[in-house]
Amino acid sequence: MQMRRAGLFILIILSAAFAANVEPLDLQLVVPAAAVVVGIFLAIVSMLSKTISDPKLEAWTKSELREFAAGLILVTAVTAFVISSSGISAAMTGSTDPIGTATQKVDTWLNRYDVAYLNVIEAAGKIRTSATYAPSLNVPVWFISFSYTTNPLSGVAILMNTLNIAAQALTNAIFLSEAIRLMLVFCKAVMPKVILPLAFVLRLIPFTRRSGNTLIAVGVAGAVILPFAVILTDELNGTITMPEAQISDMSKLDANPWAMVASEPLCETIPVRLLLGLTDPGFSAFICMFAGPFFAICFEIVMNIVYPLINEIFQIIMTILIIIWEASLNEAKYGADVYDQLEPFMASVNNLVLLGYLDIILVATITIVGARSLSAALGGEAYMAGIQRLI
Repeated sequence: MQMRRAGLFILIILSAAFAANVEPLDLQLVVPAAAVVVGIFLAIVSMLSKTISDPKLEAWTKSELREFAAGLILVTAVTAFVISSSGISAAMTGSTDPIGTATQKVDTWLNRYDVAYLNVIEAAGKIRTSATYAPSLNVPVWFISFSYTTNPLSGVAILMNTLNIAAQALTNAIFLSEAIRLMLVFCKAVMPKVILPLAFVLRLIPFTRRSGNTLIAVGVAGAVILPFAVILTDELNGTITMPEAQISDMSKLDANPWAMVASEPLCETIPVRLLLGLTDPGFSAFICMFAGPFFAICFEIVMNIVYPLINEIFQIIMTILIIIWEASLNEAKYGADVYDQLEPFMASVNNLVLLGYLDIILVATITIVGARSLSAALGGEAYMAGIQRLI
């Protein structure tokens, strides 16, 4: 029950402090002040116990004085350990900032996920373009018309399912890694100046000693154990060959419909599209606007002969191009090319995501088990409700 009250008190204090538009909260100077107040309180109680000759109160006072001295030693030892973590980090990584180094390690993980994610997006765009390339052309001839529709590469759309699975897996790995990164940033800002000083104060106060021990374990876990767990995990990753989740030749995913490429300049030219989209009266009026007195004759000729002829020629040329392209297309070869590129890429994505999950599990296990073990060793809560459920 004391742990719950202390936790609620901490949440209220932190939320109120961070909601204010002031400098970041720093409780480091509170620790010596609290030590002085508790020392004076115990001294007064000791004098009172001797004055009224109360053996129980005197025994309690002596016990609390020993605990107070032990608390001061513990506070000094924990502070020295947290400060010395910079030296340990410098010896291991060459940087005196363990949390900053761990954040850089997580950034490298995220960079690998980002590269794989971009490859998934690009591959999905190319495959979807090829699978949905289904031109439908209508060639009017007098009172009748001929239509031609084709979609020869629609079968490769089934490969989109695997890319969707890869995108979901990478999204989960990215979210988990971003969570670890945010926790590192949070711990760097909060643990040394807020959580640990508050934990020291609770440890020195006789009535909140157990909650203080638990909070010290949480603070040390966030400030020291978590970043070193990330650094250790990244070093373990270096013992194996990291999977490179990249498609070796992205151009193999292009269907290369040269019929579409041939008509692309015409379709993408805005003036041509605008003129042909004016319909026959608008197109005729635009063409004949400089004809002067011959406007009426020009308008009739363009509207009834030129404009329909342009549309007819355009439709016939496009239909011929599409038919020739489809006849020369090897659907099986394109499908094999796509598979040859996606199969090793998907295997690399699977290995990368699996390694990411193992990294998160390892970091969480080391941090939480370290916090629980340290809390039990200091005399705090060993179960640590809420955190226990994470492992």
